[in-house]
Amino acid sequence: MSREPIPEELRRFILTSVPSVPFVEALLVYRGARGSPVETALVARRLYMGEKAAAEVVDQLAEARFIQPADGASGPTHRFAPDAALAAMVEQLVAYYRSHLVEVTDLIHSKTSRKAQQFADAFKWKKEP
Repeated sequence: MSREPIPEELRRFILTSVPSVPFVEALLVYRGARGSPVETALVARRLYMGEKAAAEVVDQLAEARFIQPADGASGPTHRFAPDAALAAMVEQLVAYYRSHLVEVTDLIHSKTSRKAQQFADAFKWKKEP
């Protein structure tokens, strides 16, 4: 059975704004908190990664303006706070990610694979004419 393709607007958003699957998963953690503060340590636990790696993903989310710093009790804390247009795109991503996990992750990984291949190609020896 063939799946419906990823809508073009969402596809462009993923290719331009989503660097990794952990980025999406962390985004889901913050969105799921419904604006309540979330500590980076919780993101690390939920994504089964170290706090340093989680902090890097959280920094990416903050730089992309999906989340904002919030008052936290014991550590770095952020809350989900994108502007309206970005929030609408996140909702589309969430809905599609839940129903088309493989297609979305394949698209994210294909972007990473292309970059890795381009980097590797830069080191190929070429015969001189």
